[in-house]
Amino acid sequence: MKTIAYFVSENIKTHQRFIYNQIVKISSYRSIVIGPFDETNQTEFPFENYYNLNKIKDLENFFKEQEIIAIHAHHGKHGQEILPVCEKYNIPLIVSIRGRDGSDRPEIFRYNAKRYSSFIKHGAHFFPVCQYLAEGLRSLGIPDEKIHVLYGGIETDLFTYSTRILPKEGEIRVLSVGRLVDKKGFVTLINAFKRIYSQYPRARLHIIGTGEDEEKIKSVITEFNLKDVVILRGAMDSKQVSNELKKAHIFCLASQTGKTGDIEGIPNVLKEAMASGLPVVSTQHAGIPELIEHQRTGYLAPEKNDIELAKGIQFFLEHPEIWKNYTERARKVIEEKFDVNKQIMEQQRLYSLVNTTETKTEAEMETKTEAEMETKTEAEMETKTEAEMETKTETKTNISLNLIISIAANKSNGAITPTMAEAEIETKTEQKREQKTENEKKTEQKKKTKTENEKEKKKEQKTEQKAEQKAEQKAEQKAEQKAEQKTKQKAEQKAEQKAEQKTELKAEQKTELKAEQKTKTKTKTKTENEKKTEQKTKTKTKTKTKTKTEKKSKK
Repeated sequence: MKTIAYFVSENIKTHQRFIYNQIVKISSYRSIVIGPFDETNQTEFPFENYYNLNKIKDLENFFKEQEIIAIHAHHGKHGQEILPVCEKYNIPLIVSIRGRDGSDRPEIFRYNAKRYSSFIKHGAHFFPVCQYLAEGLRSLGIPDEKIHVLYGGIETDLFTYSTRILPKEGEIRVLSVGRLVDKKGFVTLINAFKRIYSQYPRARLHIIGTGEDEEKIKSVITEFNLKDVVILRGAMDSKQVSNELKKAHIFCLASQTGKTGDIEGIPNVLKEAMASGLPVVSTQHAGIPELIEHQRTGYLAPEKNDIELAKGIQFFLEHPEIWKNYTERARKVIEEKFDVNKQIMEQQRLYSLVNTTETKTEAEMETKTEAEMETKTEAEMETKTEAEMETKTETKTNISLNLIISIAANKSNGAITPTMAEAEIETKTEQKREQKTENEKKTEQKKKTKTENEKEKKKEQKTEQKAEQKAEQKAEQKAEQKAEQKTKQKAEQKAEQKAEQKTELKAEQKTELKAEQKTKTKTKTKTENEKKTEQKTKTKTKTKTKTKTEKKSKK
């Protein structure tokens, strides 16, 4: 059976179960795993066939024995590490692209374009996890025929569907899952949740995950006095996440572009939440709109916009009656497009395409080699013929010289007449001249052909260089345009935010003014009532005093 070798630079991590599935669930090909480290038993995802590359003495023989038809790296960085091996042993390379490694954002464009130029020369194939990343690869100069979108699949039997209802009492749980890094947008989410909590004091935000921004997130929670409201739960495996999804009411992920140009593909946790029957709120970031249809299977807000994100959570809190329709449609999307078994079948189909392409290329190379051999043979034959002709001419010349000597020797004997000898010598000399002229013509023709071929080759190289420069310029222009659009969008978003904040402030001021007026009116009414009561008391007292005085006078 033909083999796919999967290259990993370290043991697969807890949150990378999807990579493990793409390796162990393959059935049409034999799977082996290769890497630069010793396998340990202390891993959640062990492999049946793992080989440490550093301990294989004869790699060429190893690849032949294992019948390896391609090496598949599960990240651009890993592809970069194994590329020299693929180049040395002429093995096709496949690279899965999942986020940052397919980003064409200005902050990272030059770096990605530079590192993929060597991939292009080798003829590597790319499997981006969404159309958005595929478009990014095109901008980075990857040929279209080398790009094949392969969506990440999830285990629908692990993330089972259940209908959710908004509780009338007790905790309303909003859940978010992801590494605690910039592109996951947790600071934006906490800002949004602060608004939700002020209106829904029963709401709680649970965050599952660990990462480099953990301390920063903790300080934001403390700053907003949300210590008992936003709960950091730490890292969990897929089964634990599945159980936590069952306990939640709404799921939210605030994905955004990181400061370094880091981006998402389509986060698998959104697929898991949708499969589990949770209403989902996320952002219009990267490949997410390929998964979630706004106000049909979920709610999408602009990235880095806490006001709009809060509106998304509020939308579901205010309309629990729509949950069932939204979540049923979302589950159907997962079953149709993002089921792991369907995506494994697609993965195997793409392997066959890669293999066919490589076989075709080999056949073309073989044909080219045969043609070159034929040309070489013809050239050799021609050279041989010329050499034979020259030898023949030399022989004839030697014969002529011998003839002259013979004539000179026999002239005195009168055996050969001077006229006959001179005629024969002239004929031989003429033949020699003709042969020499013909050889010179052939040599000239060869030089001319060679010069023309060299000119044509230079012309082709120049055309290729121009095409490459044009592609680079086009890619840079595209990146600049995207950067301009991004800046414009940011400015528009800021303006919208300011306008909304202004509107909110006005509304708050209006409410405060109304409350103030109401308080003043109440105070005024109270004062007037008190005055009236006082007046009544005085009148009553006067009346009593008058009555007493009258009684006394009568007495």
